[in-house]
Amino acid sequence: MSAFNRRTFVQTAALGSLLTSILAASSAEAAGQAGYFVIAEVVAKPGKADELRALLVPFAEKSRTEPGCQVYALLEVLAEPGRFLTYERWTDKAALEVHMPTPHLKELVPKLDTVLAKPFTQLFLSALTGA
Repeated sequence: MSAFNRRTFVQTAALGSLLTSILAASSAEAAGQAGYFVIAEVVAKPGKADELRALLVPFAEKSRTEPGCQVYALLEVLAEPGRFLTYERWTDKAALEVHMPTPHLKELVPKLDTVLAKPFTQLFLSALTGA
């Protein structure tokens, strides 16, 4: 193989590899596999469900508009009023880290002390199949 042909071969292989990486990333994103996911549980003290709901709904609405937030769903367990779950999808962990010091989160946290039955929990996840 001549030097020119080797150079062309290597350049073509490199371009092919780059395109494969881009297509794989696009396919993962299209399949719902890209992103950084969080599921949180927040449970109200008895008699405090309405108060906690009033805090969480506006917080979720603000969080949903943040850069990097793809999904922010606030859910309430039908059989257990006052037990809330969030399903969050961020572009990546860095996007979630930008969310953590936001003014609306800093404002919310101290208000939770009087209404939570237990400390809230968070699960951090990555998708293995379409989400």
